[in-house]
Amino acid sequence: MTRPRHILVSLVGLLGAPALARGEEAPPPPSQEPAPRGELFVAVSSAVGTTDWRTDVTGYGGFAVGLRLFGVVTPFAEGRLGYGTVDQRLLTFLSLGIRAGWQATPLVYPRAHVGFVHQHEESMASVAEEPAGAVLGIGPGIRHRAGVQFGLGCDFTLLRRTKFTLALGPELVGAYLGYSSGPNWYGFVGANLGAHFALF
Repeated sequence: MTRPRHILVSLVGLLGAPALARGEEAPPPPSQEPAPRGELFVAVSSAVGTTDWRTDVTGYGGFAVGLRLFGVVTPFAEGRLGYGTVDQRLLTFLSLGIRAGWQATPLVYPRAHVGFVHQHEESMASVAEEPAGAVLGIGPGIRHRAGVQFGLGCDFTLLRRTKFTLALGPELVGAYLGYSSGPNWYGFVGANLGAHFALF
């Protein structure tokens, strides 16, 4: 091989090798959607529990709505409608609070919450006499209670989409209520089915 031809072949090899190496590199990973800063939180729940009144058994069904910020903190409003066996009373549990948690794994979200509570307690006999008053919270037989609630839970992801997440999990809740007559301590365990919708 003549010297000029040898030099030409060497140059082609040097110029072609980097291009070949670049062609063999793995493609860059697909870009991931940034985590939403704000999500609408909506949940339904059911729970069973007891109080510091002996033999008192309670049951609740609930609904909550809130705004989860940066995947961690959620101001929320909650309502629960329940029944207590002692005095056969209707329980209307209303609360404003804060819940906080973190995405420990893609499927597990442990959380805790605390909130202020206002609860109406009224015998079913009074409800039957004044159903409209019971609904509006102004019935003559209503005992107005106030206090705090606190709880722990863990959500397990059932479905995840780009802007939507559905999760189900257990929760343990306690509440201390004062004012008027009635049990001071409430405790219940339940299940919470919640969805988050990305807003921004």
